[in-house]
Amino acid sequence: MKYIRWLQDVSKADFLRSGGLYVTSDRLFLVRMRKNLLRFSIAQVETREVPLAKENTRKEALSEAIRSLLPHLDAVRDALHLCISFDQAIGAQLFLPQIAEENLTKVLEYEIGRQIPFRREEVYYDFLLTGRQRDKVSVFLFAVPKRSLDEILNPLASFGIKPRGVEITATALSNYVLFCTGAIENPALVLGGENGAWEMIGLNPRMDGWKQREPELIFAHSLPKTGWIQGPGREIFHDFVHHSPRLFGWGSTDDFFLPLQREAEPVEDLLALGRRRFGERKVEHPSFIPAIGAALRGLRETAFPVNLLPGSRERRAGKALSRLNGFLFGLLLVGLMGWGGSYPLKDEARLRQFQKENEKLAPAVQALQREEEELTRLRKEVIFLNDLRQRKGEILRILDELSRITPSAAFLSNLRYRDKVLELQGSAENASNLVPLLERSPLFENVGFNAPSNRGRDNRETFSLKAEVEKPRKQEARP
Repeated sequence: MKYIRWLQDVSKADFLRSGGLYVTSDRLFLVRMRKNLLRFSIAQVETREVPLAKENTRKEALSEAIRSLLPHLDAVRDALHLCISFDQAIGAQLFLPQIAEENLTKVLEYEIGRQIPFRREEVYYDFLLTGRQRDKVSVFLFAVPKRSLDEILNPLASFGIKPRGVEITATALSNYVLFCTGAIENPALVLGGENGAWEMIGLNPRMDGWKQREPELIFAHSLPKTGWIQGPGREIFHDFVHHSPRLFGWGSTDDFFLPLQREAEPVEDLLALGRRRFGERKVEHPSFIPAIGAALRGLRETAFPVNLLPGSRERRAGKALSRLNGFLFGLLLVGLMGWGGSYPLKDEARLRQFQKENEKLAPAVQALQREEEELTRLRKEVIFLNDLRQRKGEILRILDELSRITPSAAFLSNLRYRDKVLELQGSAENASNLVPLLERSPLFENVGFNAPSNRGRDNRETFSLKAEVEKPRKQEARP
């Protein structure tokens, strides 16, 4: 599991700069972060107060607060991401038929007007597919009224700043927790709040065989403190706490358990968790935590890709590789092309080298071939002589028999013996008399002419006879 996590981290290694701006009803919290390969650091934190006032006065106050933050913002190099407090947004969990998953965007465009008290044209929205339950798919719908979000987008645009993304505290805090802990193996509950409201976020790990997947967002609720005492928040908390979740807290959580009539559970402080993760103490106020969670999006370290800006889902689907990964991929591609293209050159060089070596070895090879031919000839002679030696007695017996029965007036000019067949060529006064002489011999049988005999001027006939040599018979033993 550790190796898989390490490979995932290496795949996201890069040199990036990002900024996170957390917008509440009365303050702005800015965090600037850096990512150098696998090392993360917080470069700067800033906060500005936005006085609560009438609409026109609030726009001016937001513009003034943003203006004061301009020296700390690099709109070109820093990818700015906004986080909106949950009390300024709307969240709803929907359960849709599984067939709707194939075209979820179109389905939500139709359903959004039925699920929230705004028309689709009046809100910025995005959704998060969280899981499946039997024949339903669970979808979280997040929306912010355009009128509310434009109060911060328009002043930023007037200063030439265009945020890359907008999300709410539910996803920003979840991404922060998952980044600081690395991963969660048990259910987790994030508690916290400010401005008289408490927020509760439930996370659940998911396993795909032996591989751990990104956790799912089970619920996200933000209610006034009175809503947690007697409202639905009390029941949600009691139901989830039976799973022994890991508790994380930010902001004012000390008096959270008092209305629930429970003993205080051990809660891990998200601020301290972030200090251990970054190794810095620049962040002193818990309200910077959502800003850090938003900035992590620009560093490609988020698990829940929610972005309320219009068209963000299409851009996310076609997102390219990071600069470093793109450079490494290009370098790898060039290396593979060079490696693949070098094979023909290597083969040509190797072929020329072999040809030169063959030319050097050619005289020696030819000498070996001549020696092999001579050796083959000598072997044949040896075989012939050995065969002749083995048949020496038989040949002498044939010659002795011929010298005994052949008339003195007959002359043999050629004699050939092979495979028990004797061929005789010569001349005699009467060649036909030789056949019965040879037939009467106990050594020859099947005697006949190979060719007609001819009588020459010397009144002698030339002949060519053929006879088979009989095998010697074994004498029967006497009783």
